[in-house]
Order: sequence, then C-alpha cells, then structure tokens
Amino acid sequence: MSEEIKEKTEKSYCVLGVGEREFLVPKESVVQVLDITRIFPIPGAPDYIVGALPVRGKIIPAVDLAKIYNIERLNYSDNKLLVIEVKGEKIGILSDISPFFVSFESDIVVEDFINPEKLFEQLKVSYQKPAENLKSGFAGETSTGKQEK
Repeated sequence: MSEEIKEKTEKSYCVLGVGEREFLVPKESVVQVLDITRIFPIPGAPDYIVGALPVRGKIIPAVDLAKIYNIERLNYSDNKLLVIEVKGEKIGILSDISPFFVSFESDIVVEDFINPEKLFEQLKVSYQKPAENLKSGFAGETSTGKQEK
C-alpha cells in the first residue's frame, strides 16, 4: 500500500486589537496599516463610523468595532487604522495595537474571524440601522464561515 502524503497549507491573517479582544482578518484583504493623525467626523454617521480620512487620494471611512461590540477601548491616542479592500472599495478598522500577521495551518479553526465581504455588505446595508444588527456580520465566525454559538 502506498501512503498518501497530505500537504498542509497555511492561511495567513492580520491580527488587530480592540480593547482586550483580538480579531483576525484574511491577509489578502489588507491594503495597509496607518498611523492615525486625524480623522474627520462625518455628520449623521452611525456611532460605529468614527469618521473618515484621506488615504492615497481616496476618502476611507474609519470603523470602530468597540462601538459595535460594546468593548471598552484601552487607549484612543495610539490607534492604528487597518485598511482593507473589498470588491474595489476600502474601509478602515481602528486597532488599539499595531496589527501584525500570523499564519495557521488551514485545518485550524480560528475564532473572532472577520469576513471582509460580510463586513462591507453589513455596513452598506445597515448604515441607517442600529449597530446591534451588525454583530452577526463581523466576528464570532470561524474561518470556515460558520457562525459560533
């Protein structure tokens, strides 16, 4: 009998921190990480959109997951902005830590995974809905897309 060798593949993620919680975003969705110098408020925007800032000639909305998950933010002064791209559009996510990259074997299930496409769609659809309706599209999913209980 011949033994089949299974080649293990890895998945790479960017880790960002909100308060004492960490979230994972697929590496391929990450455009860049920025130091935040100034965020311009957007009148009438939901409270989870803290404002916008210019990035490479485009205006990028800055999303605060702490407002969505009711997480106590540790520090507003050292925030970084993780810019992700979905379907040609960019959004920024505030992070309390300098985001960093990690890799896991593809068979490992990761928690607090952010599906960028769902995040983007939820933000577009829920712009005028309460933040409570957004929680299902952000995190609490596994890397396979299955909702955690």
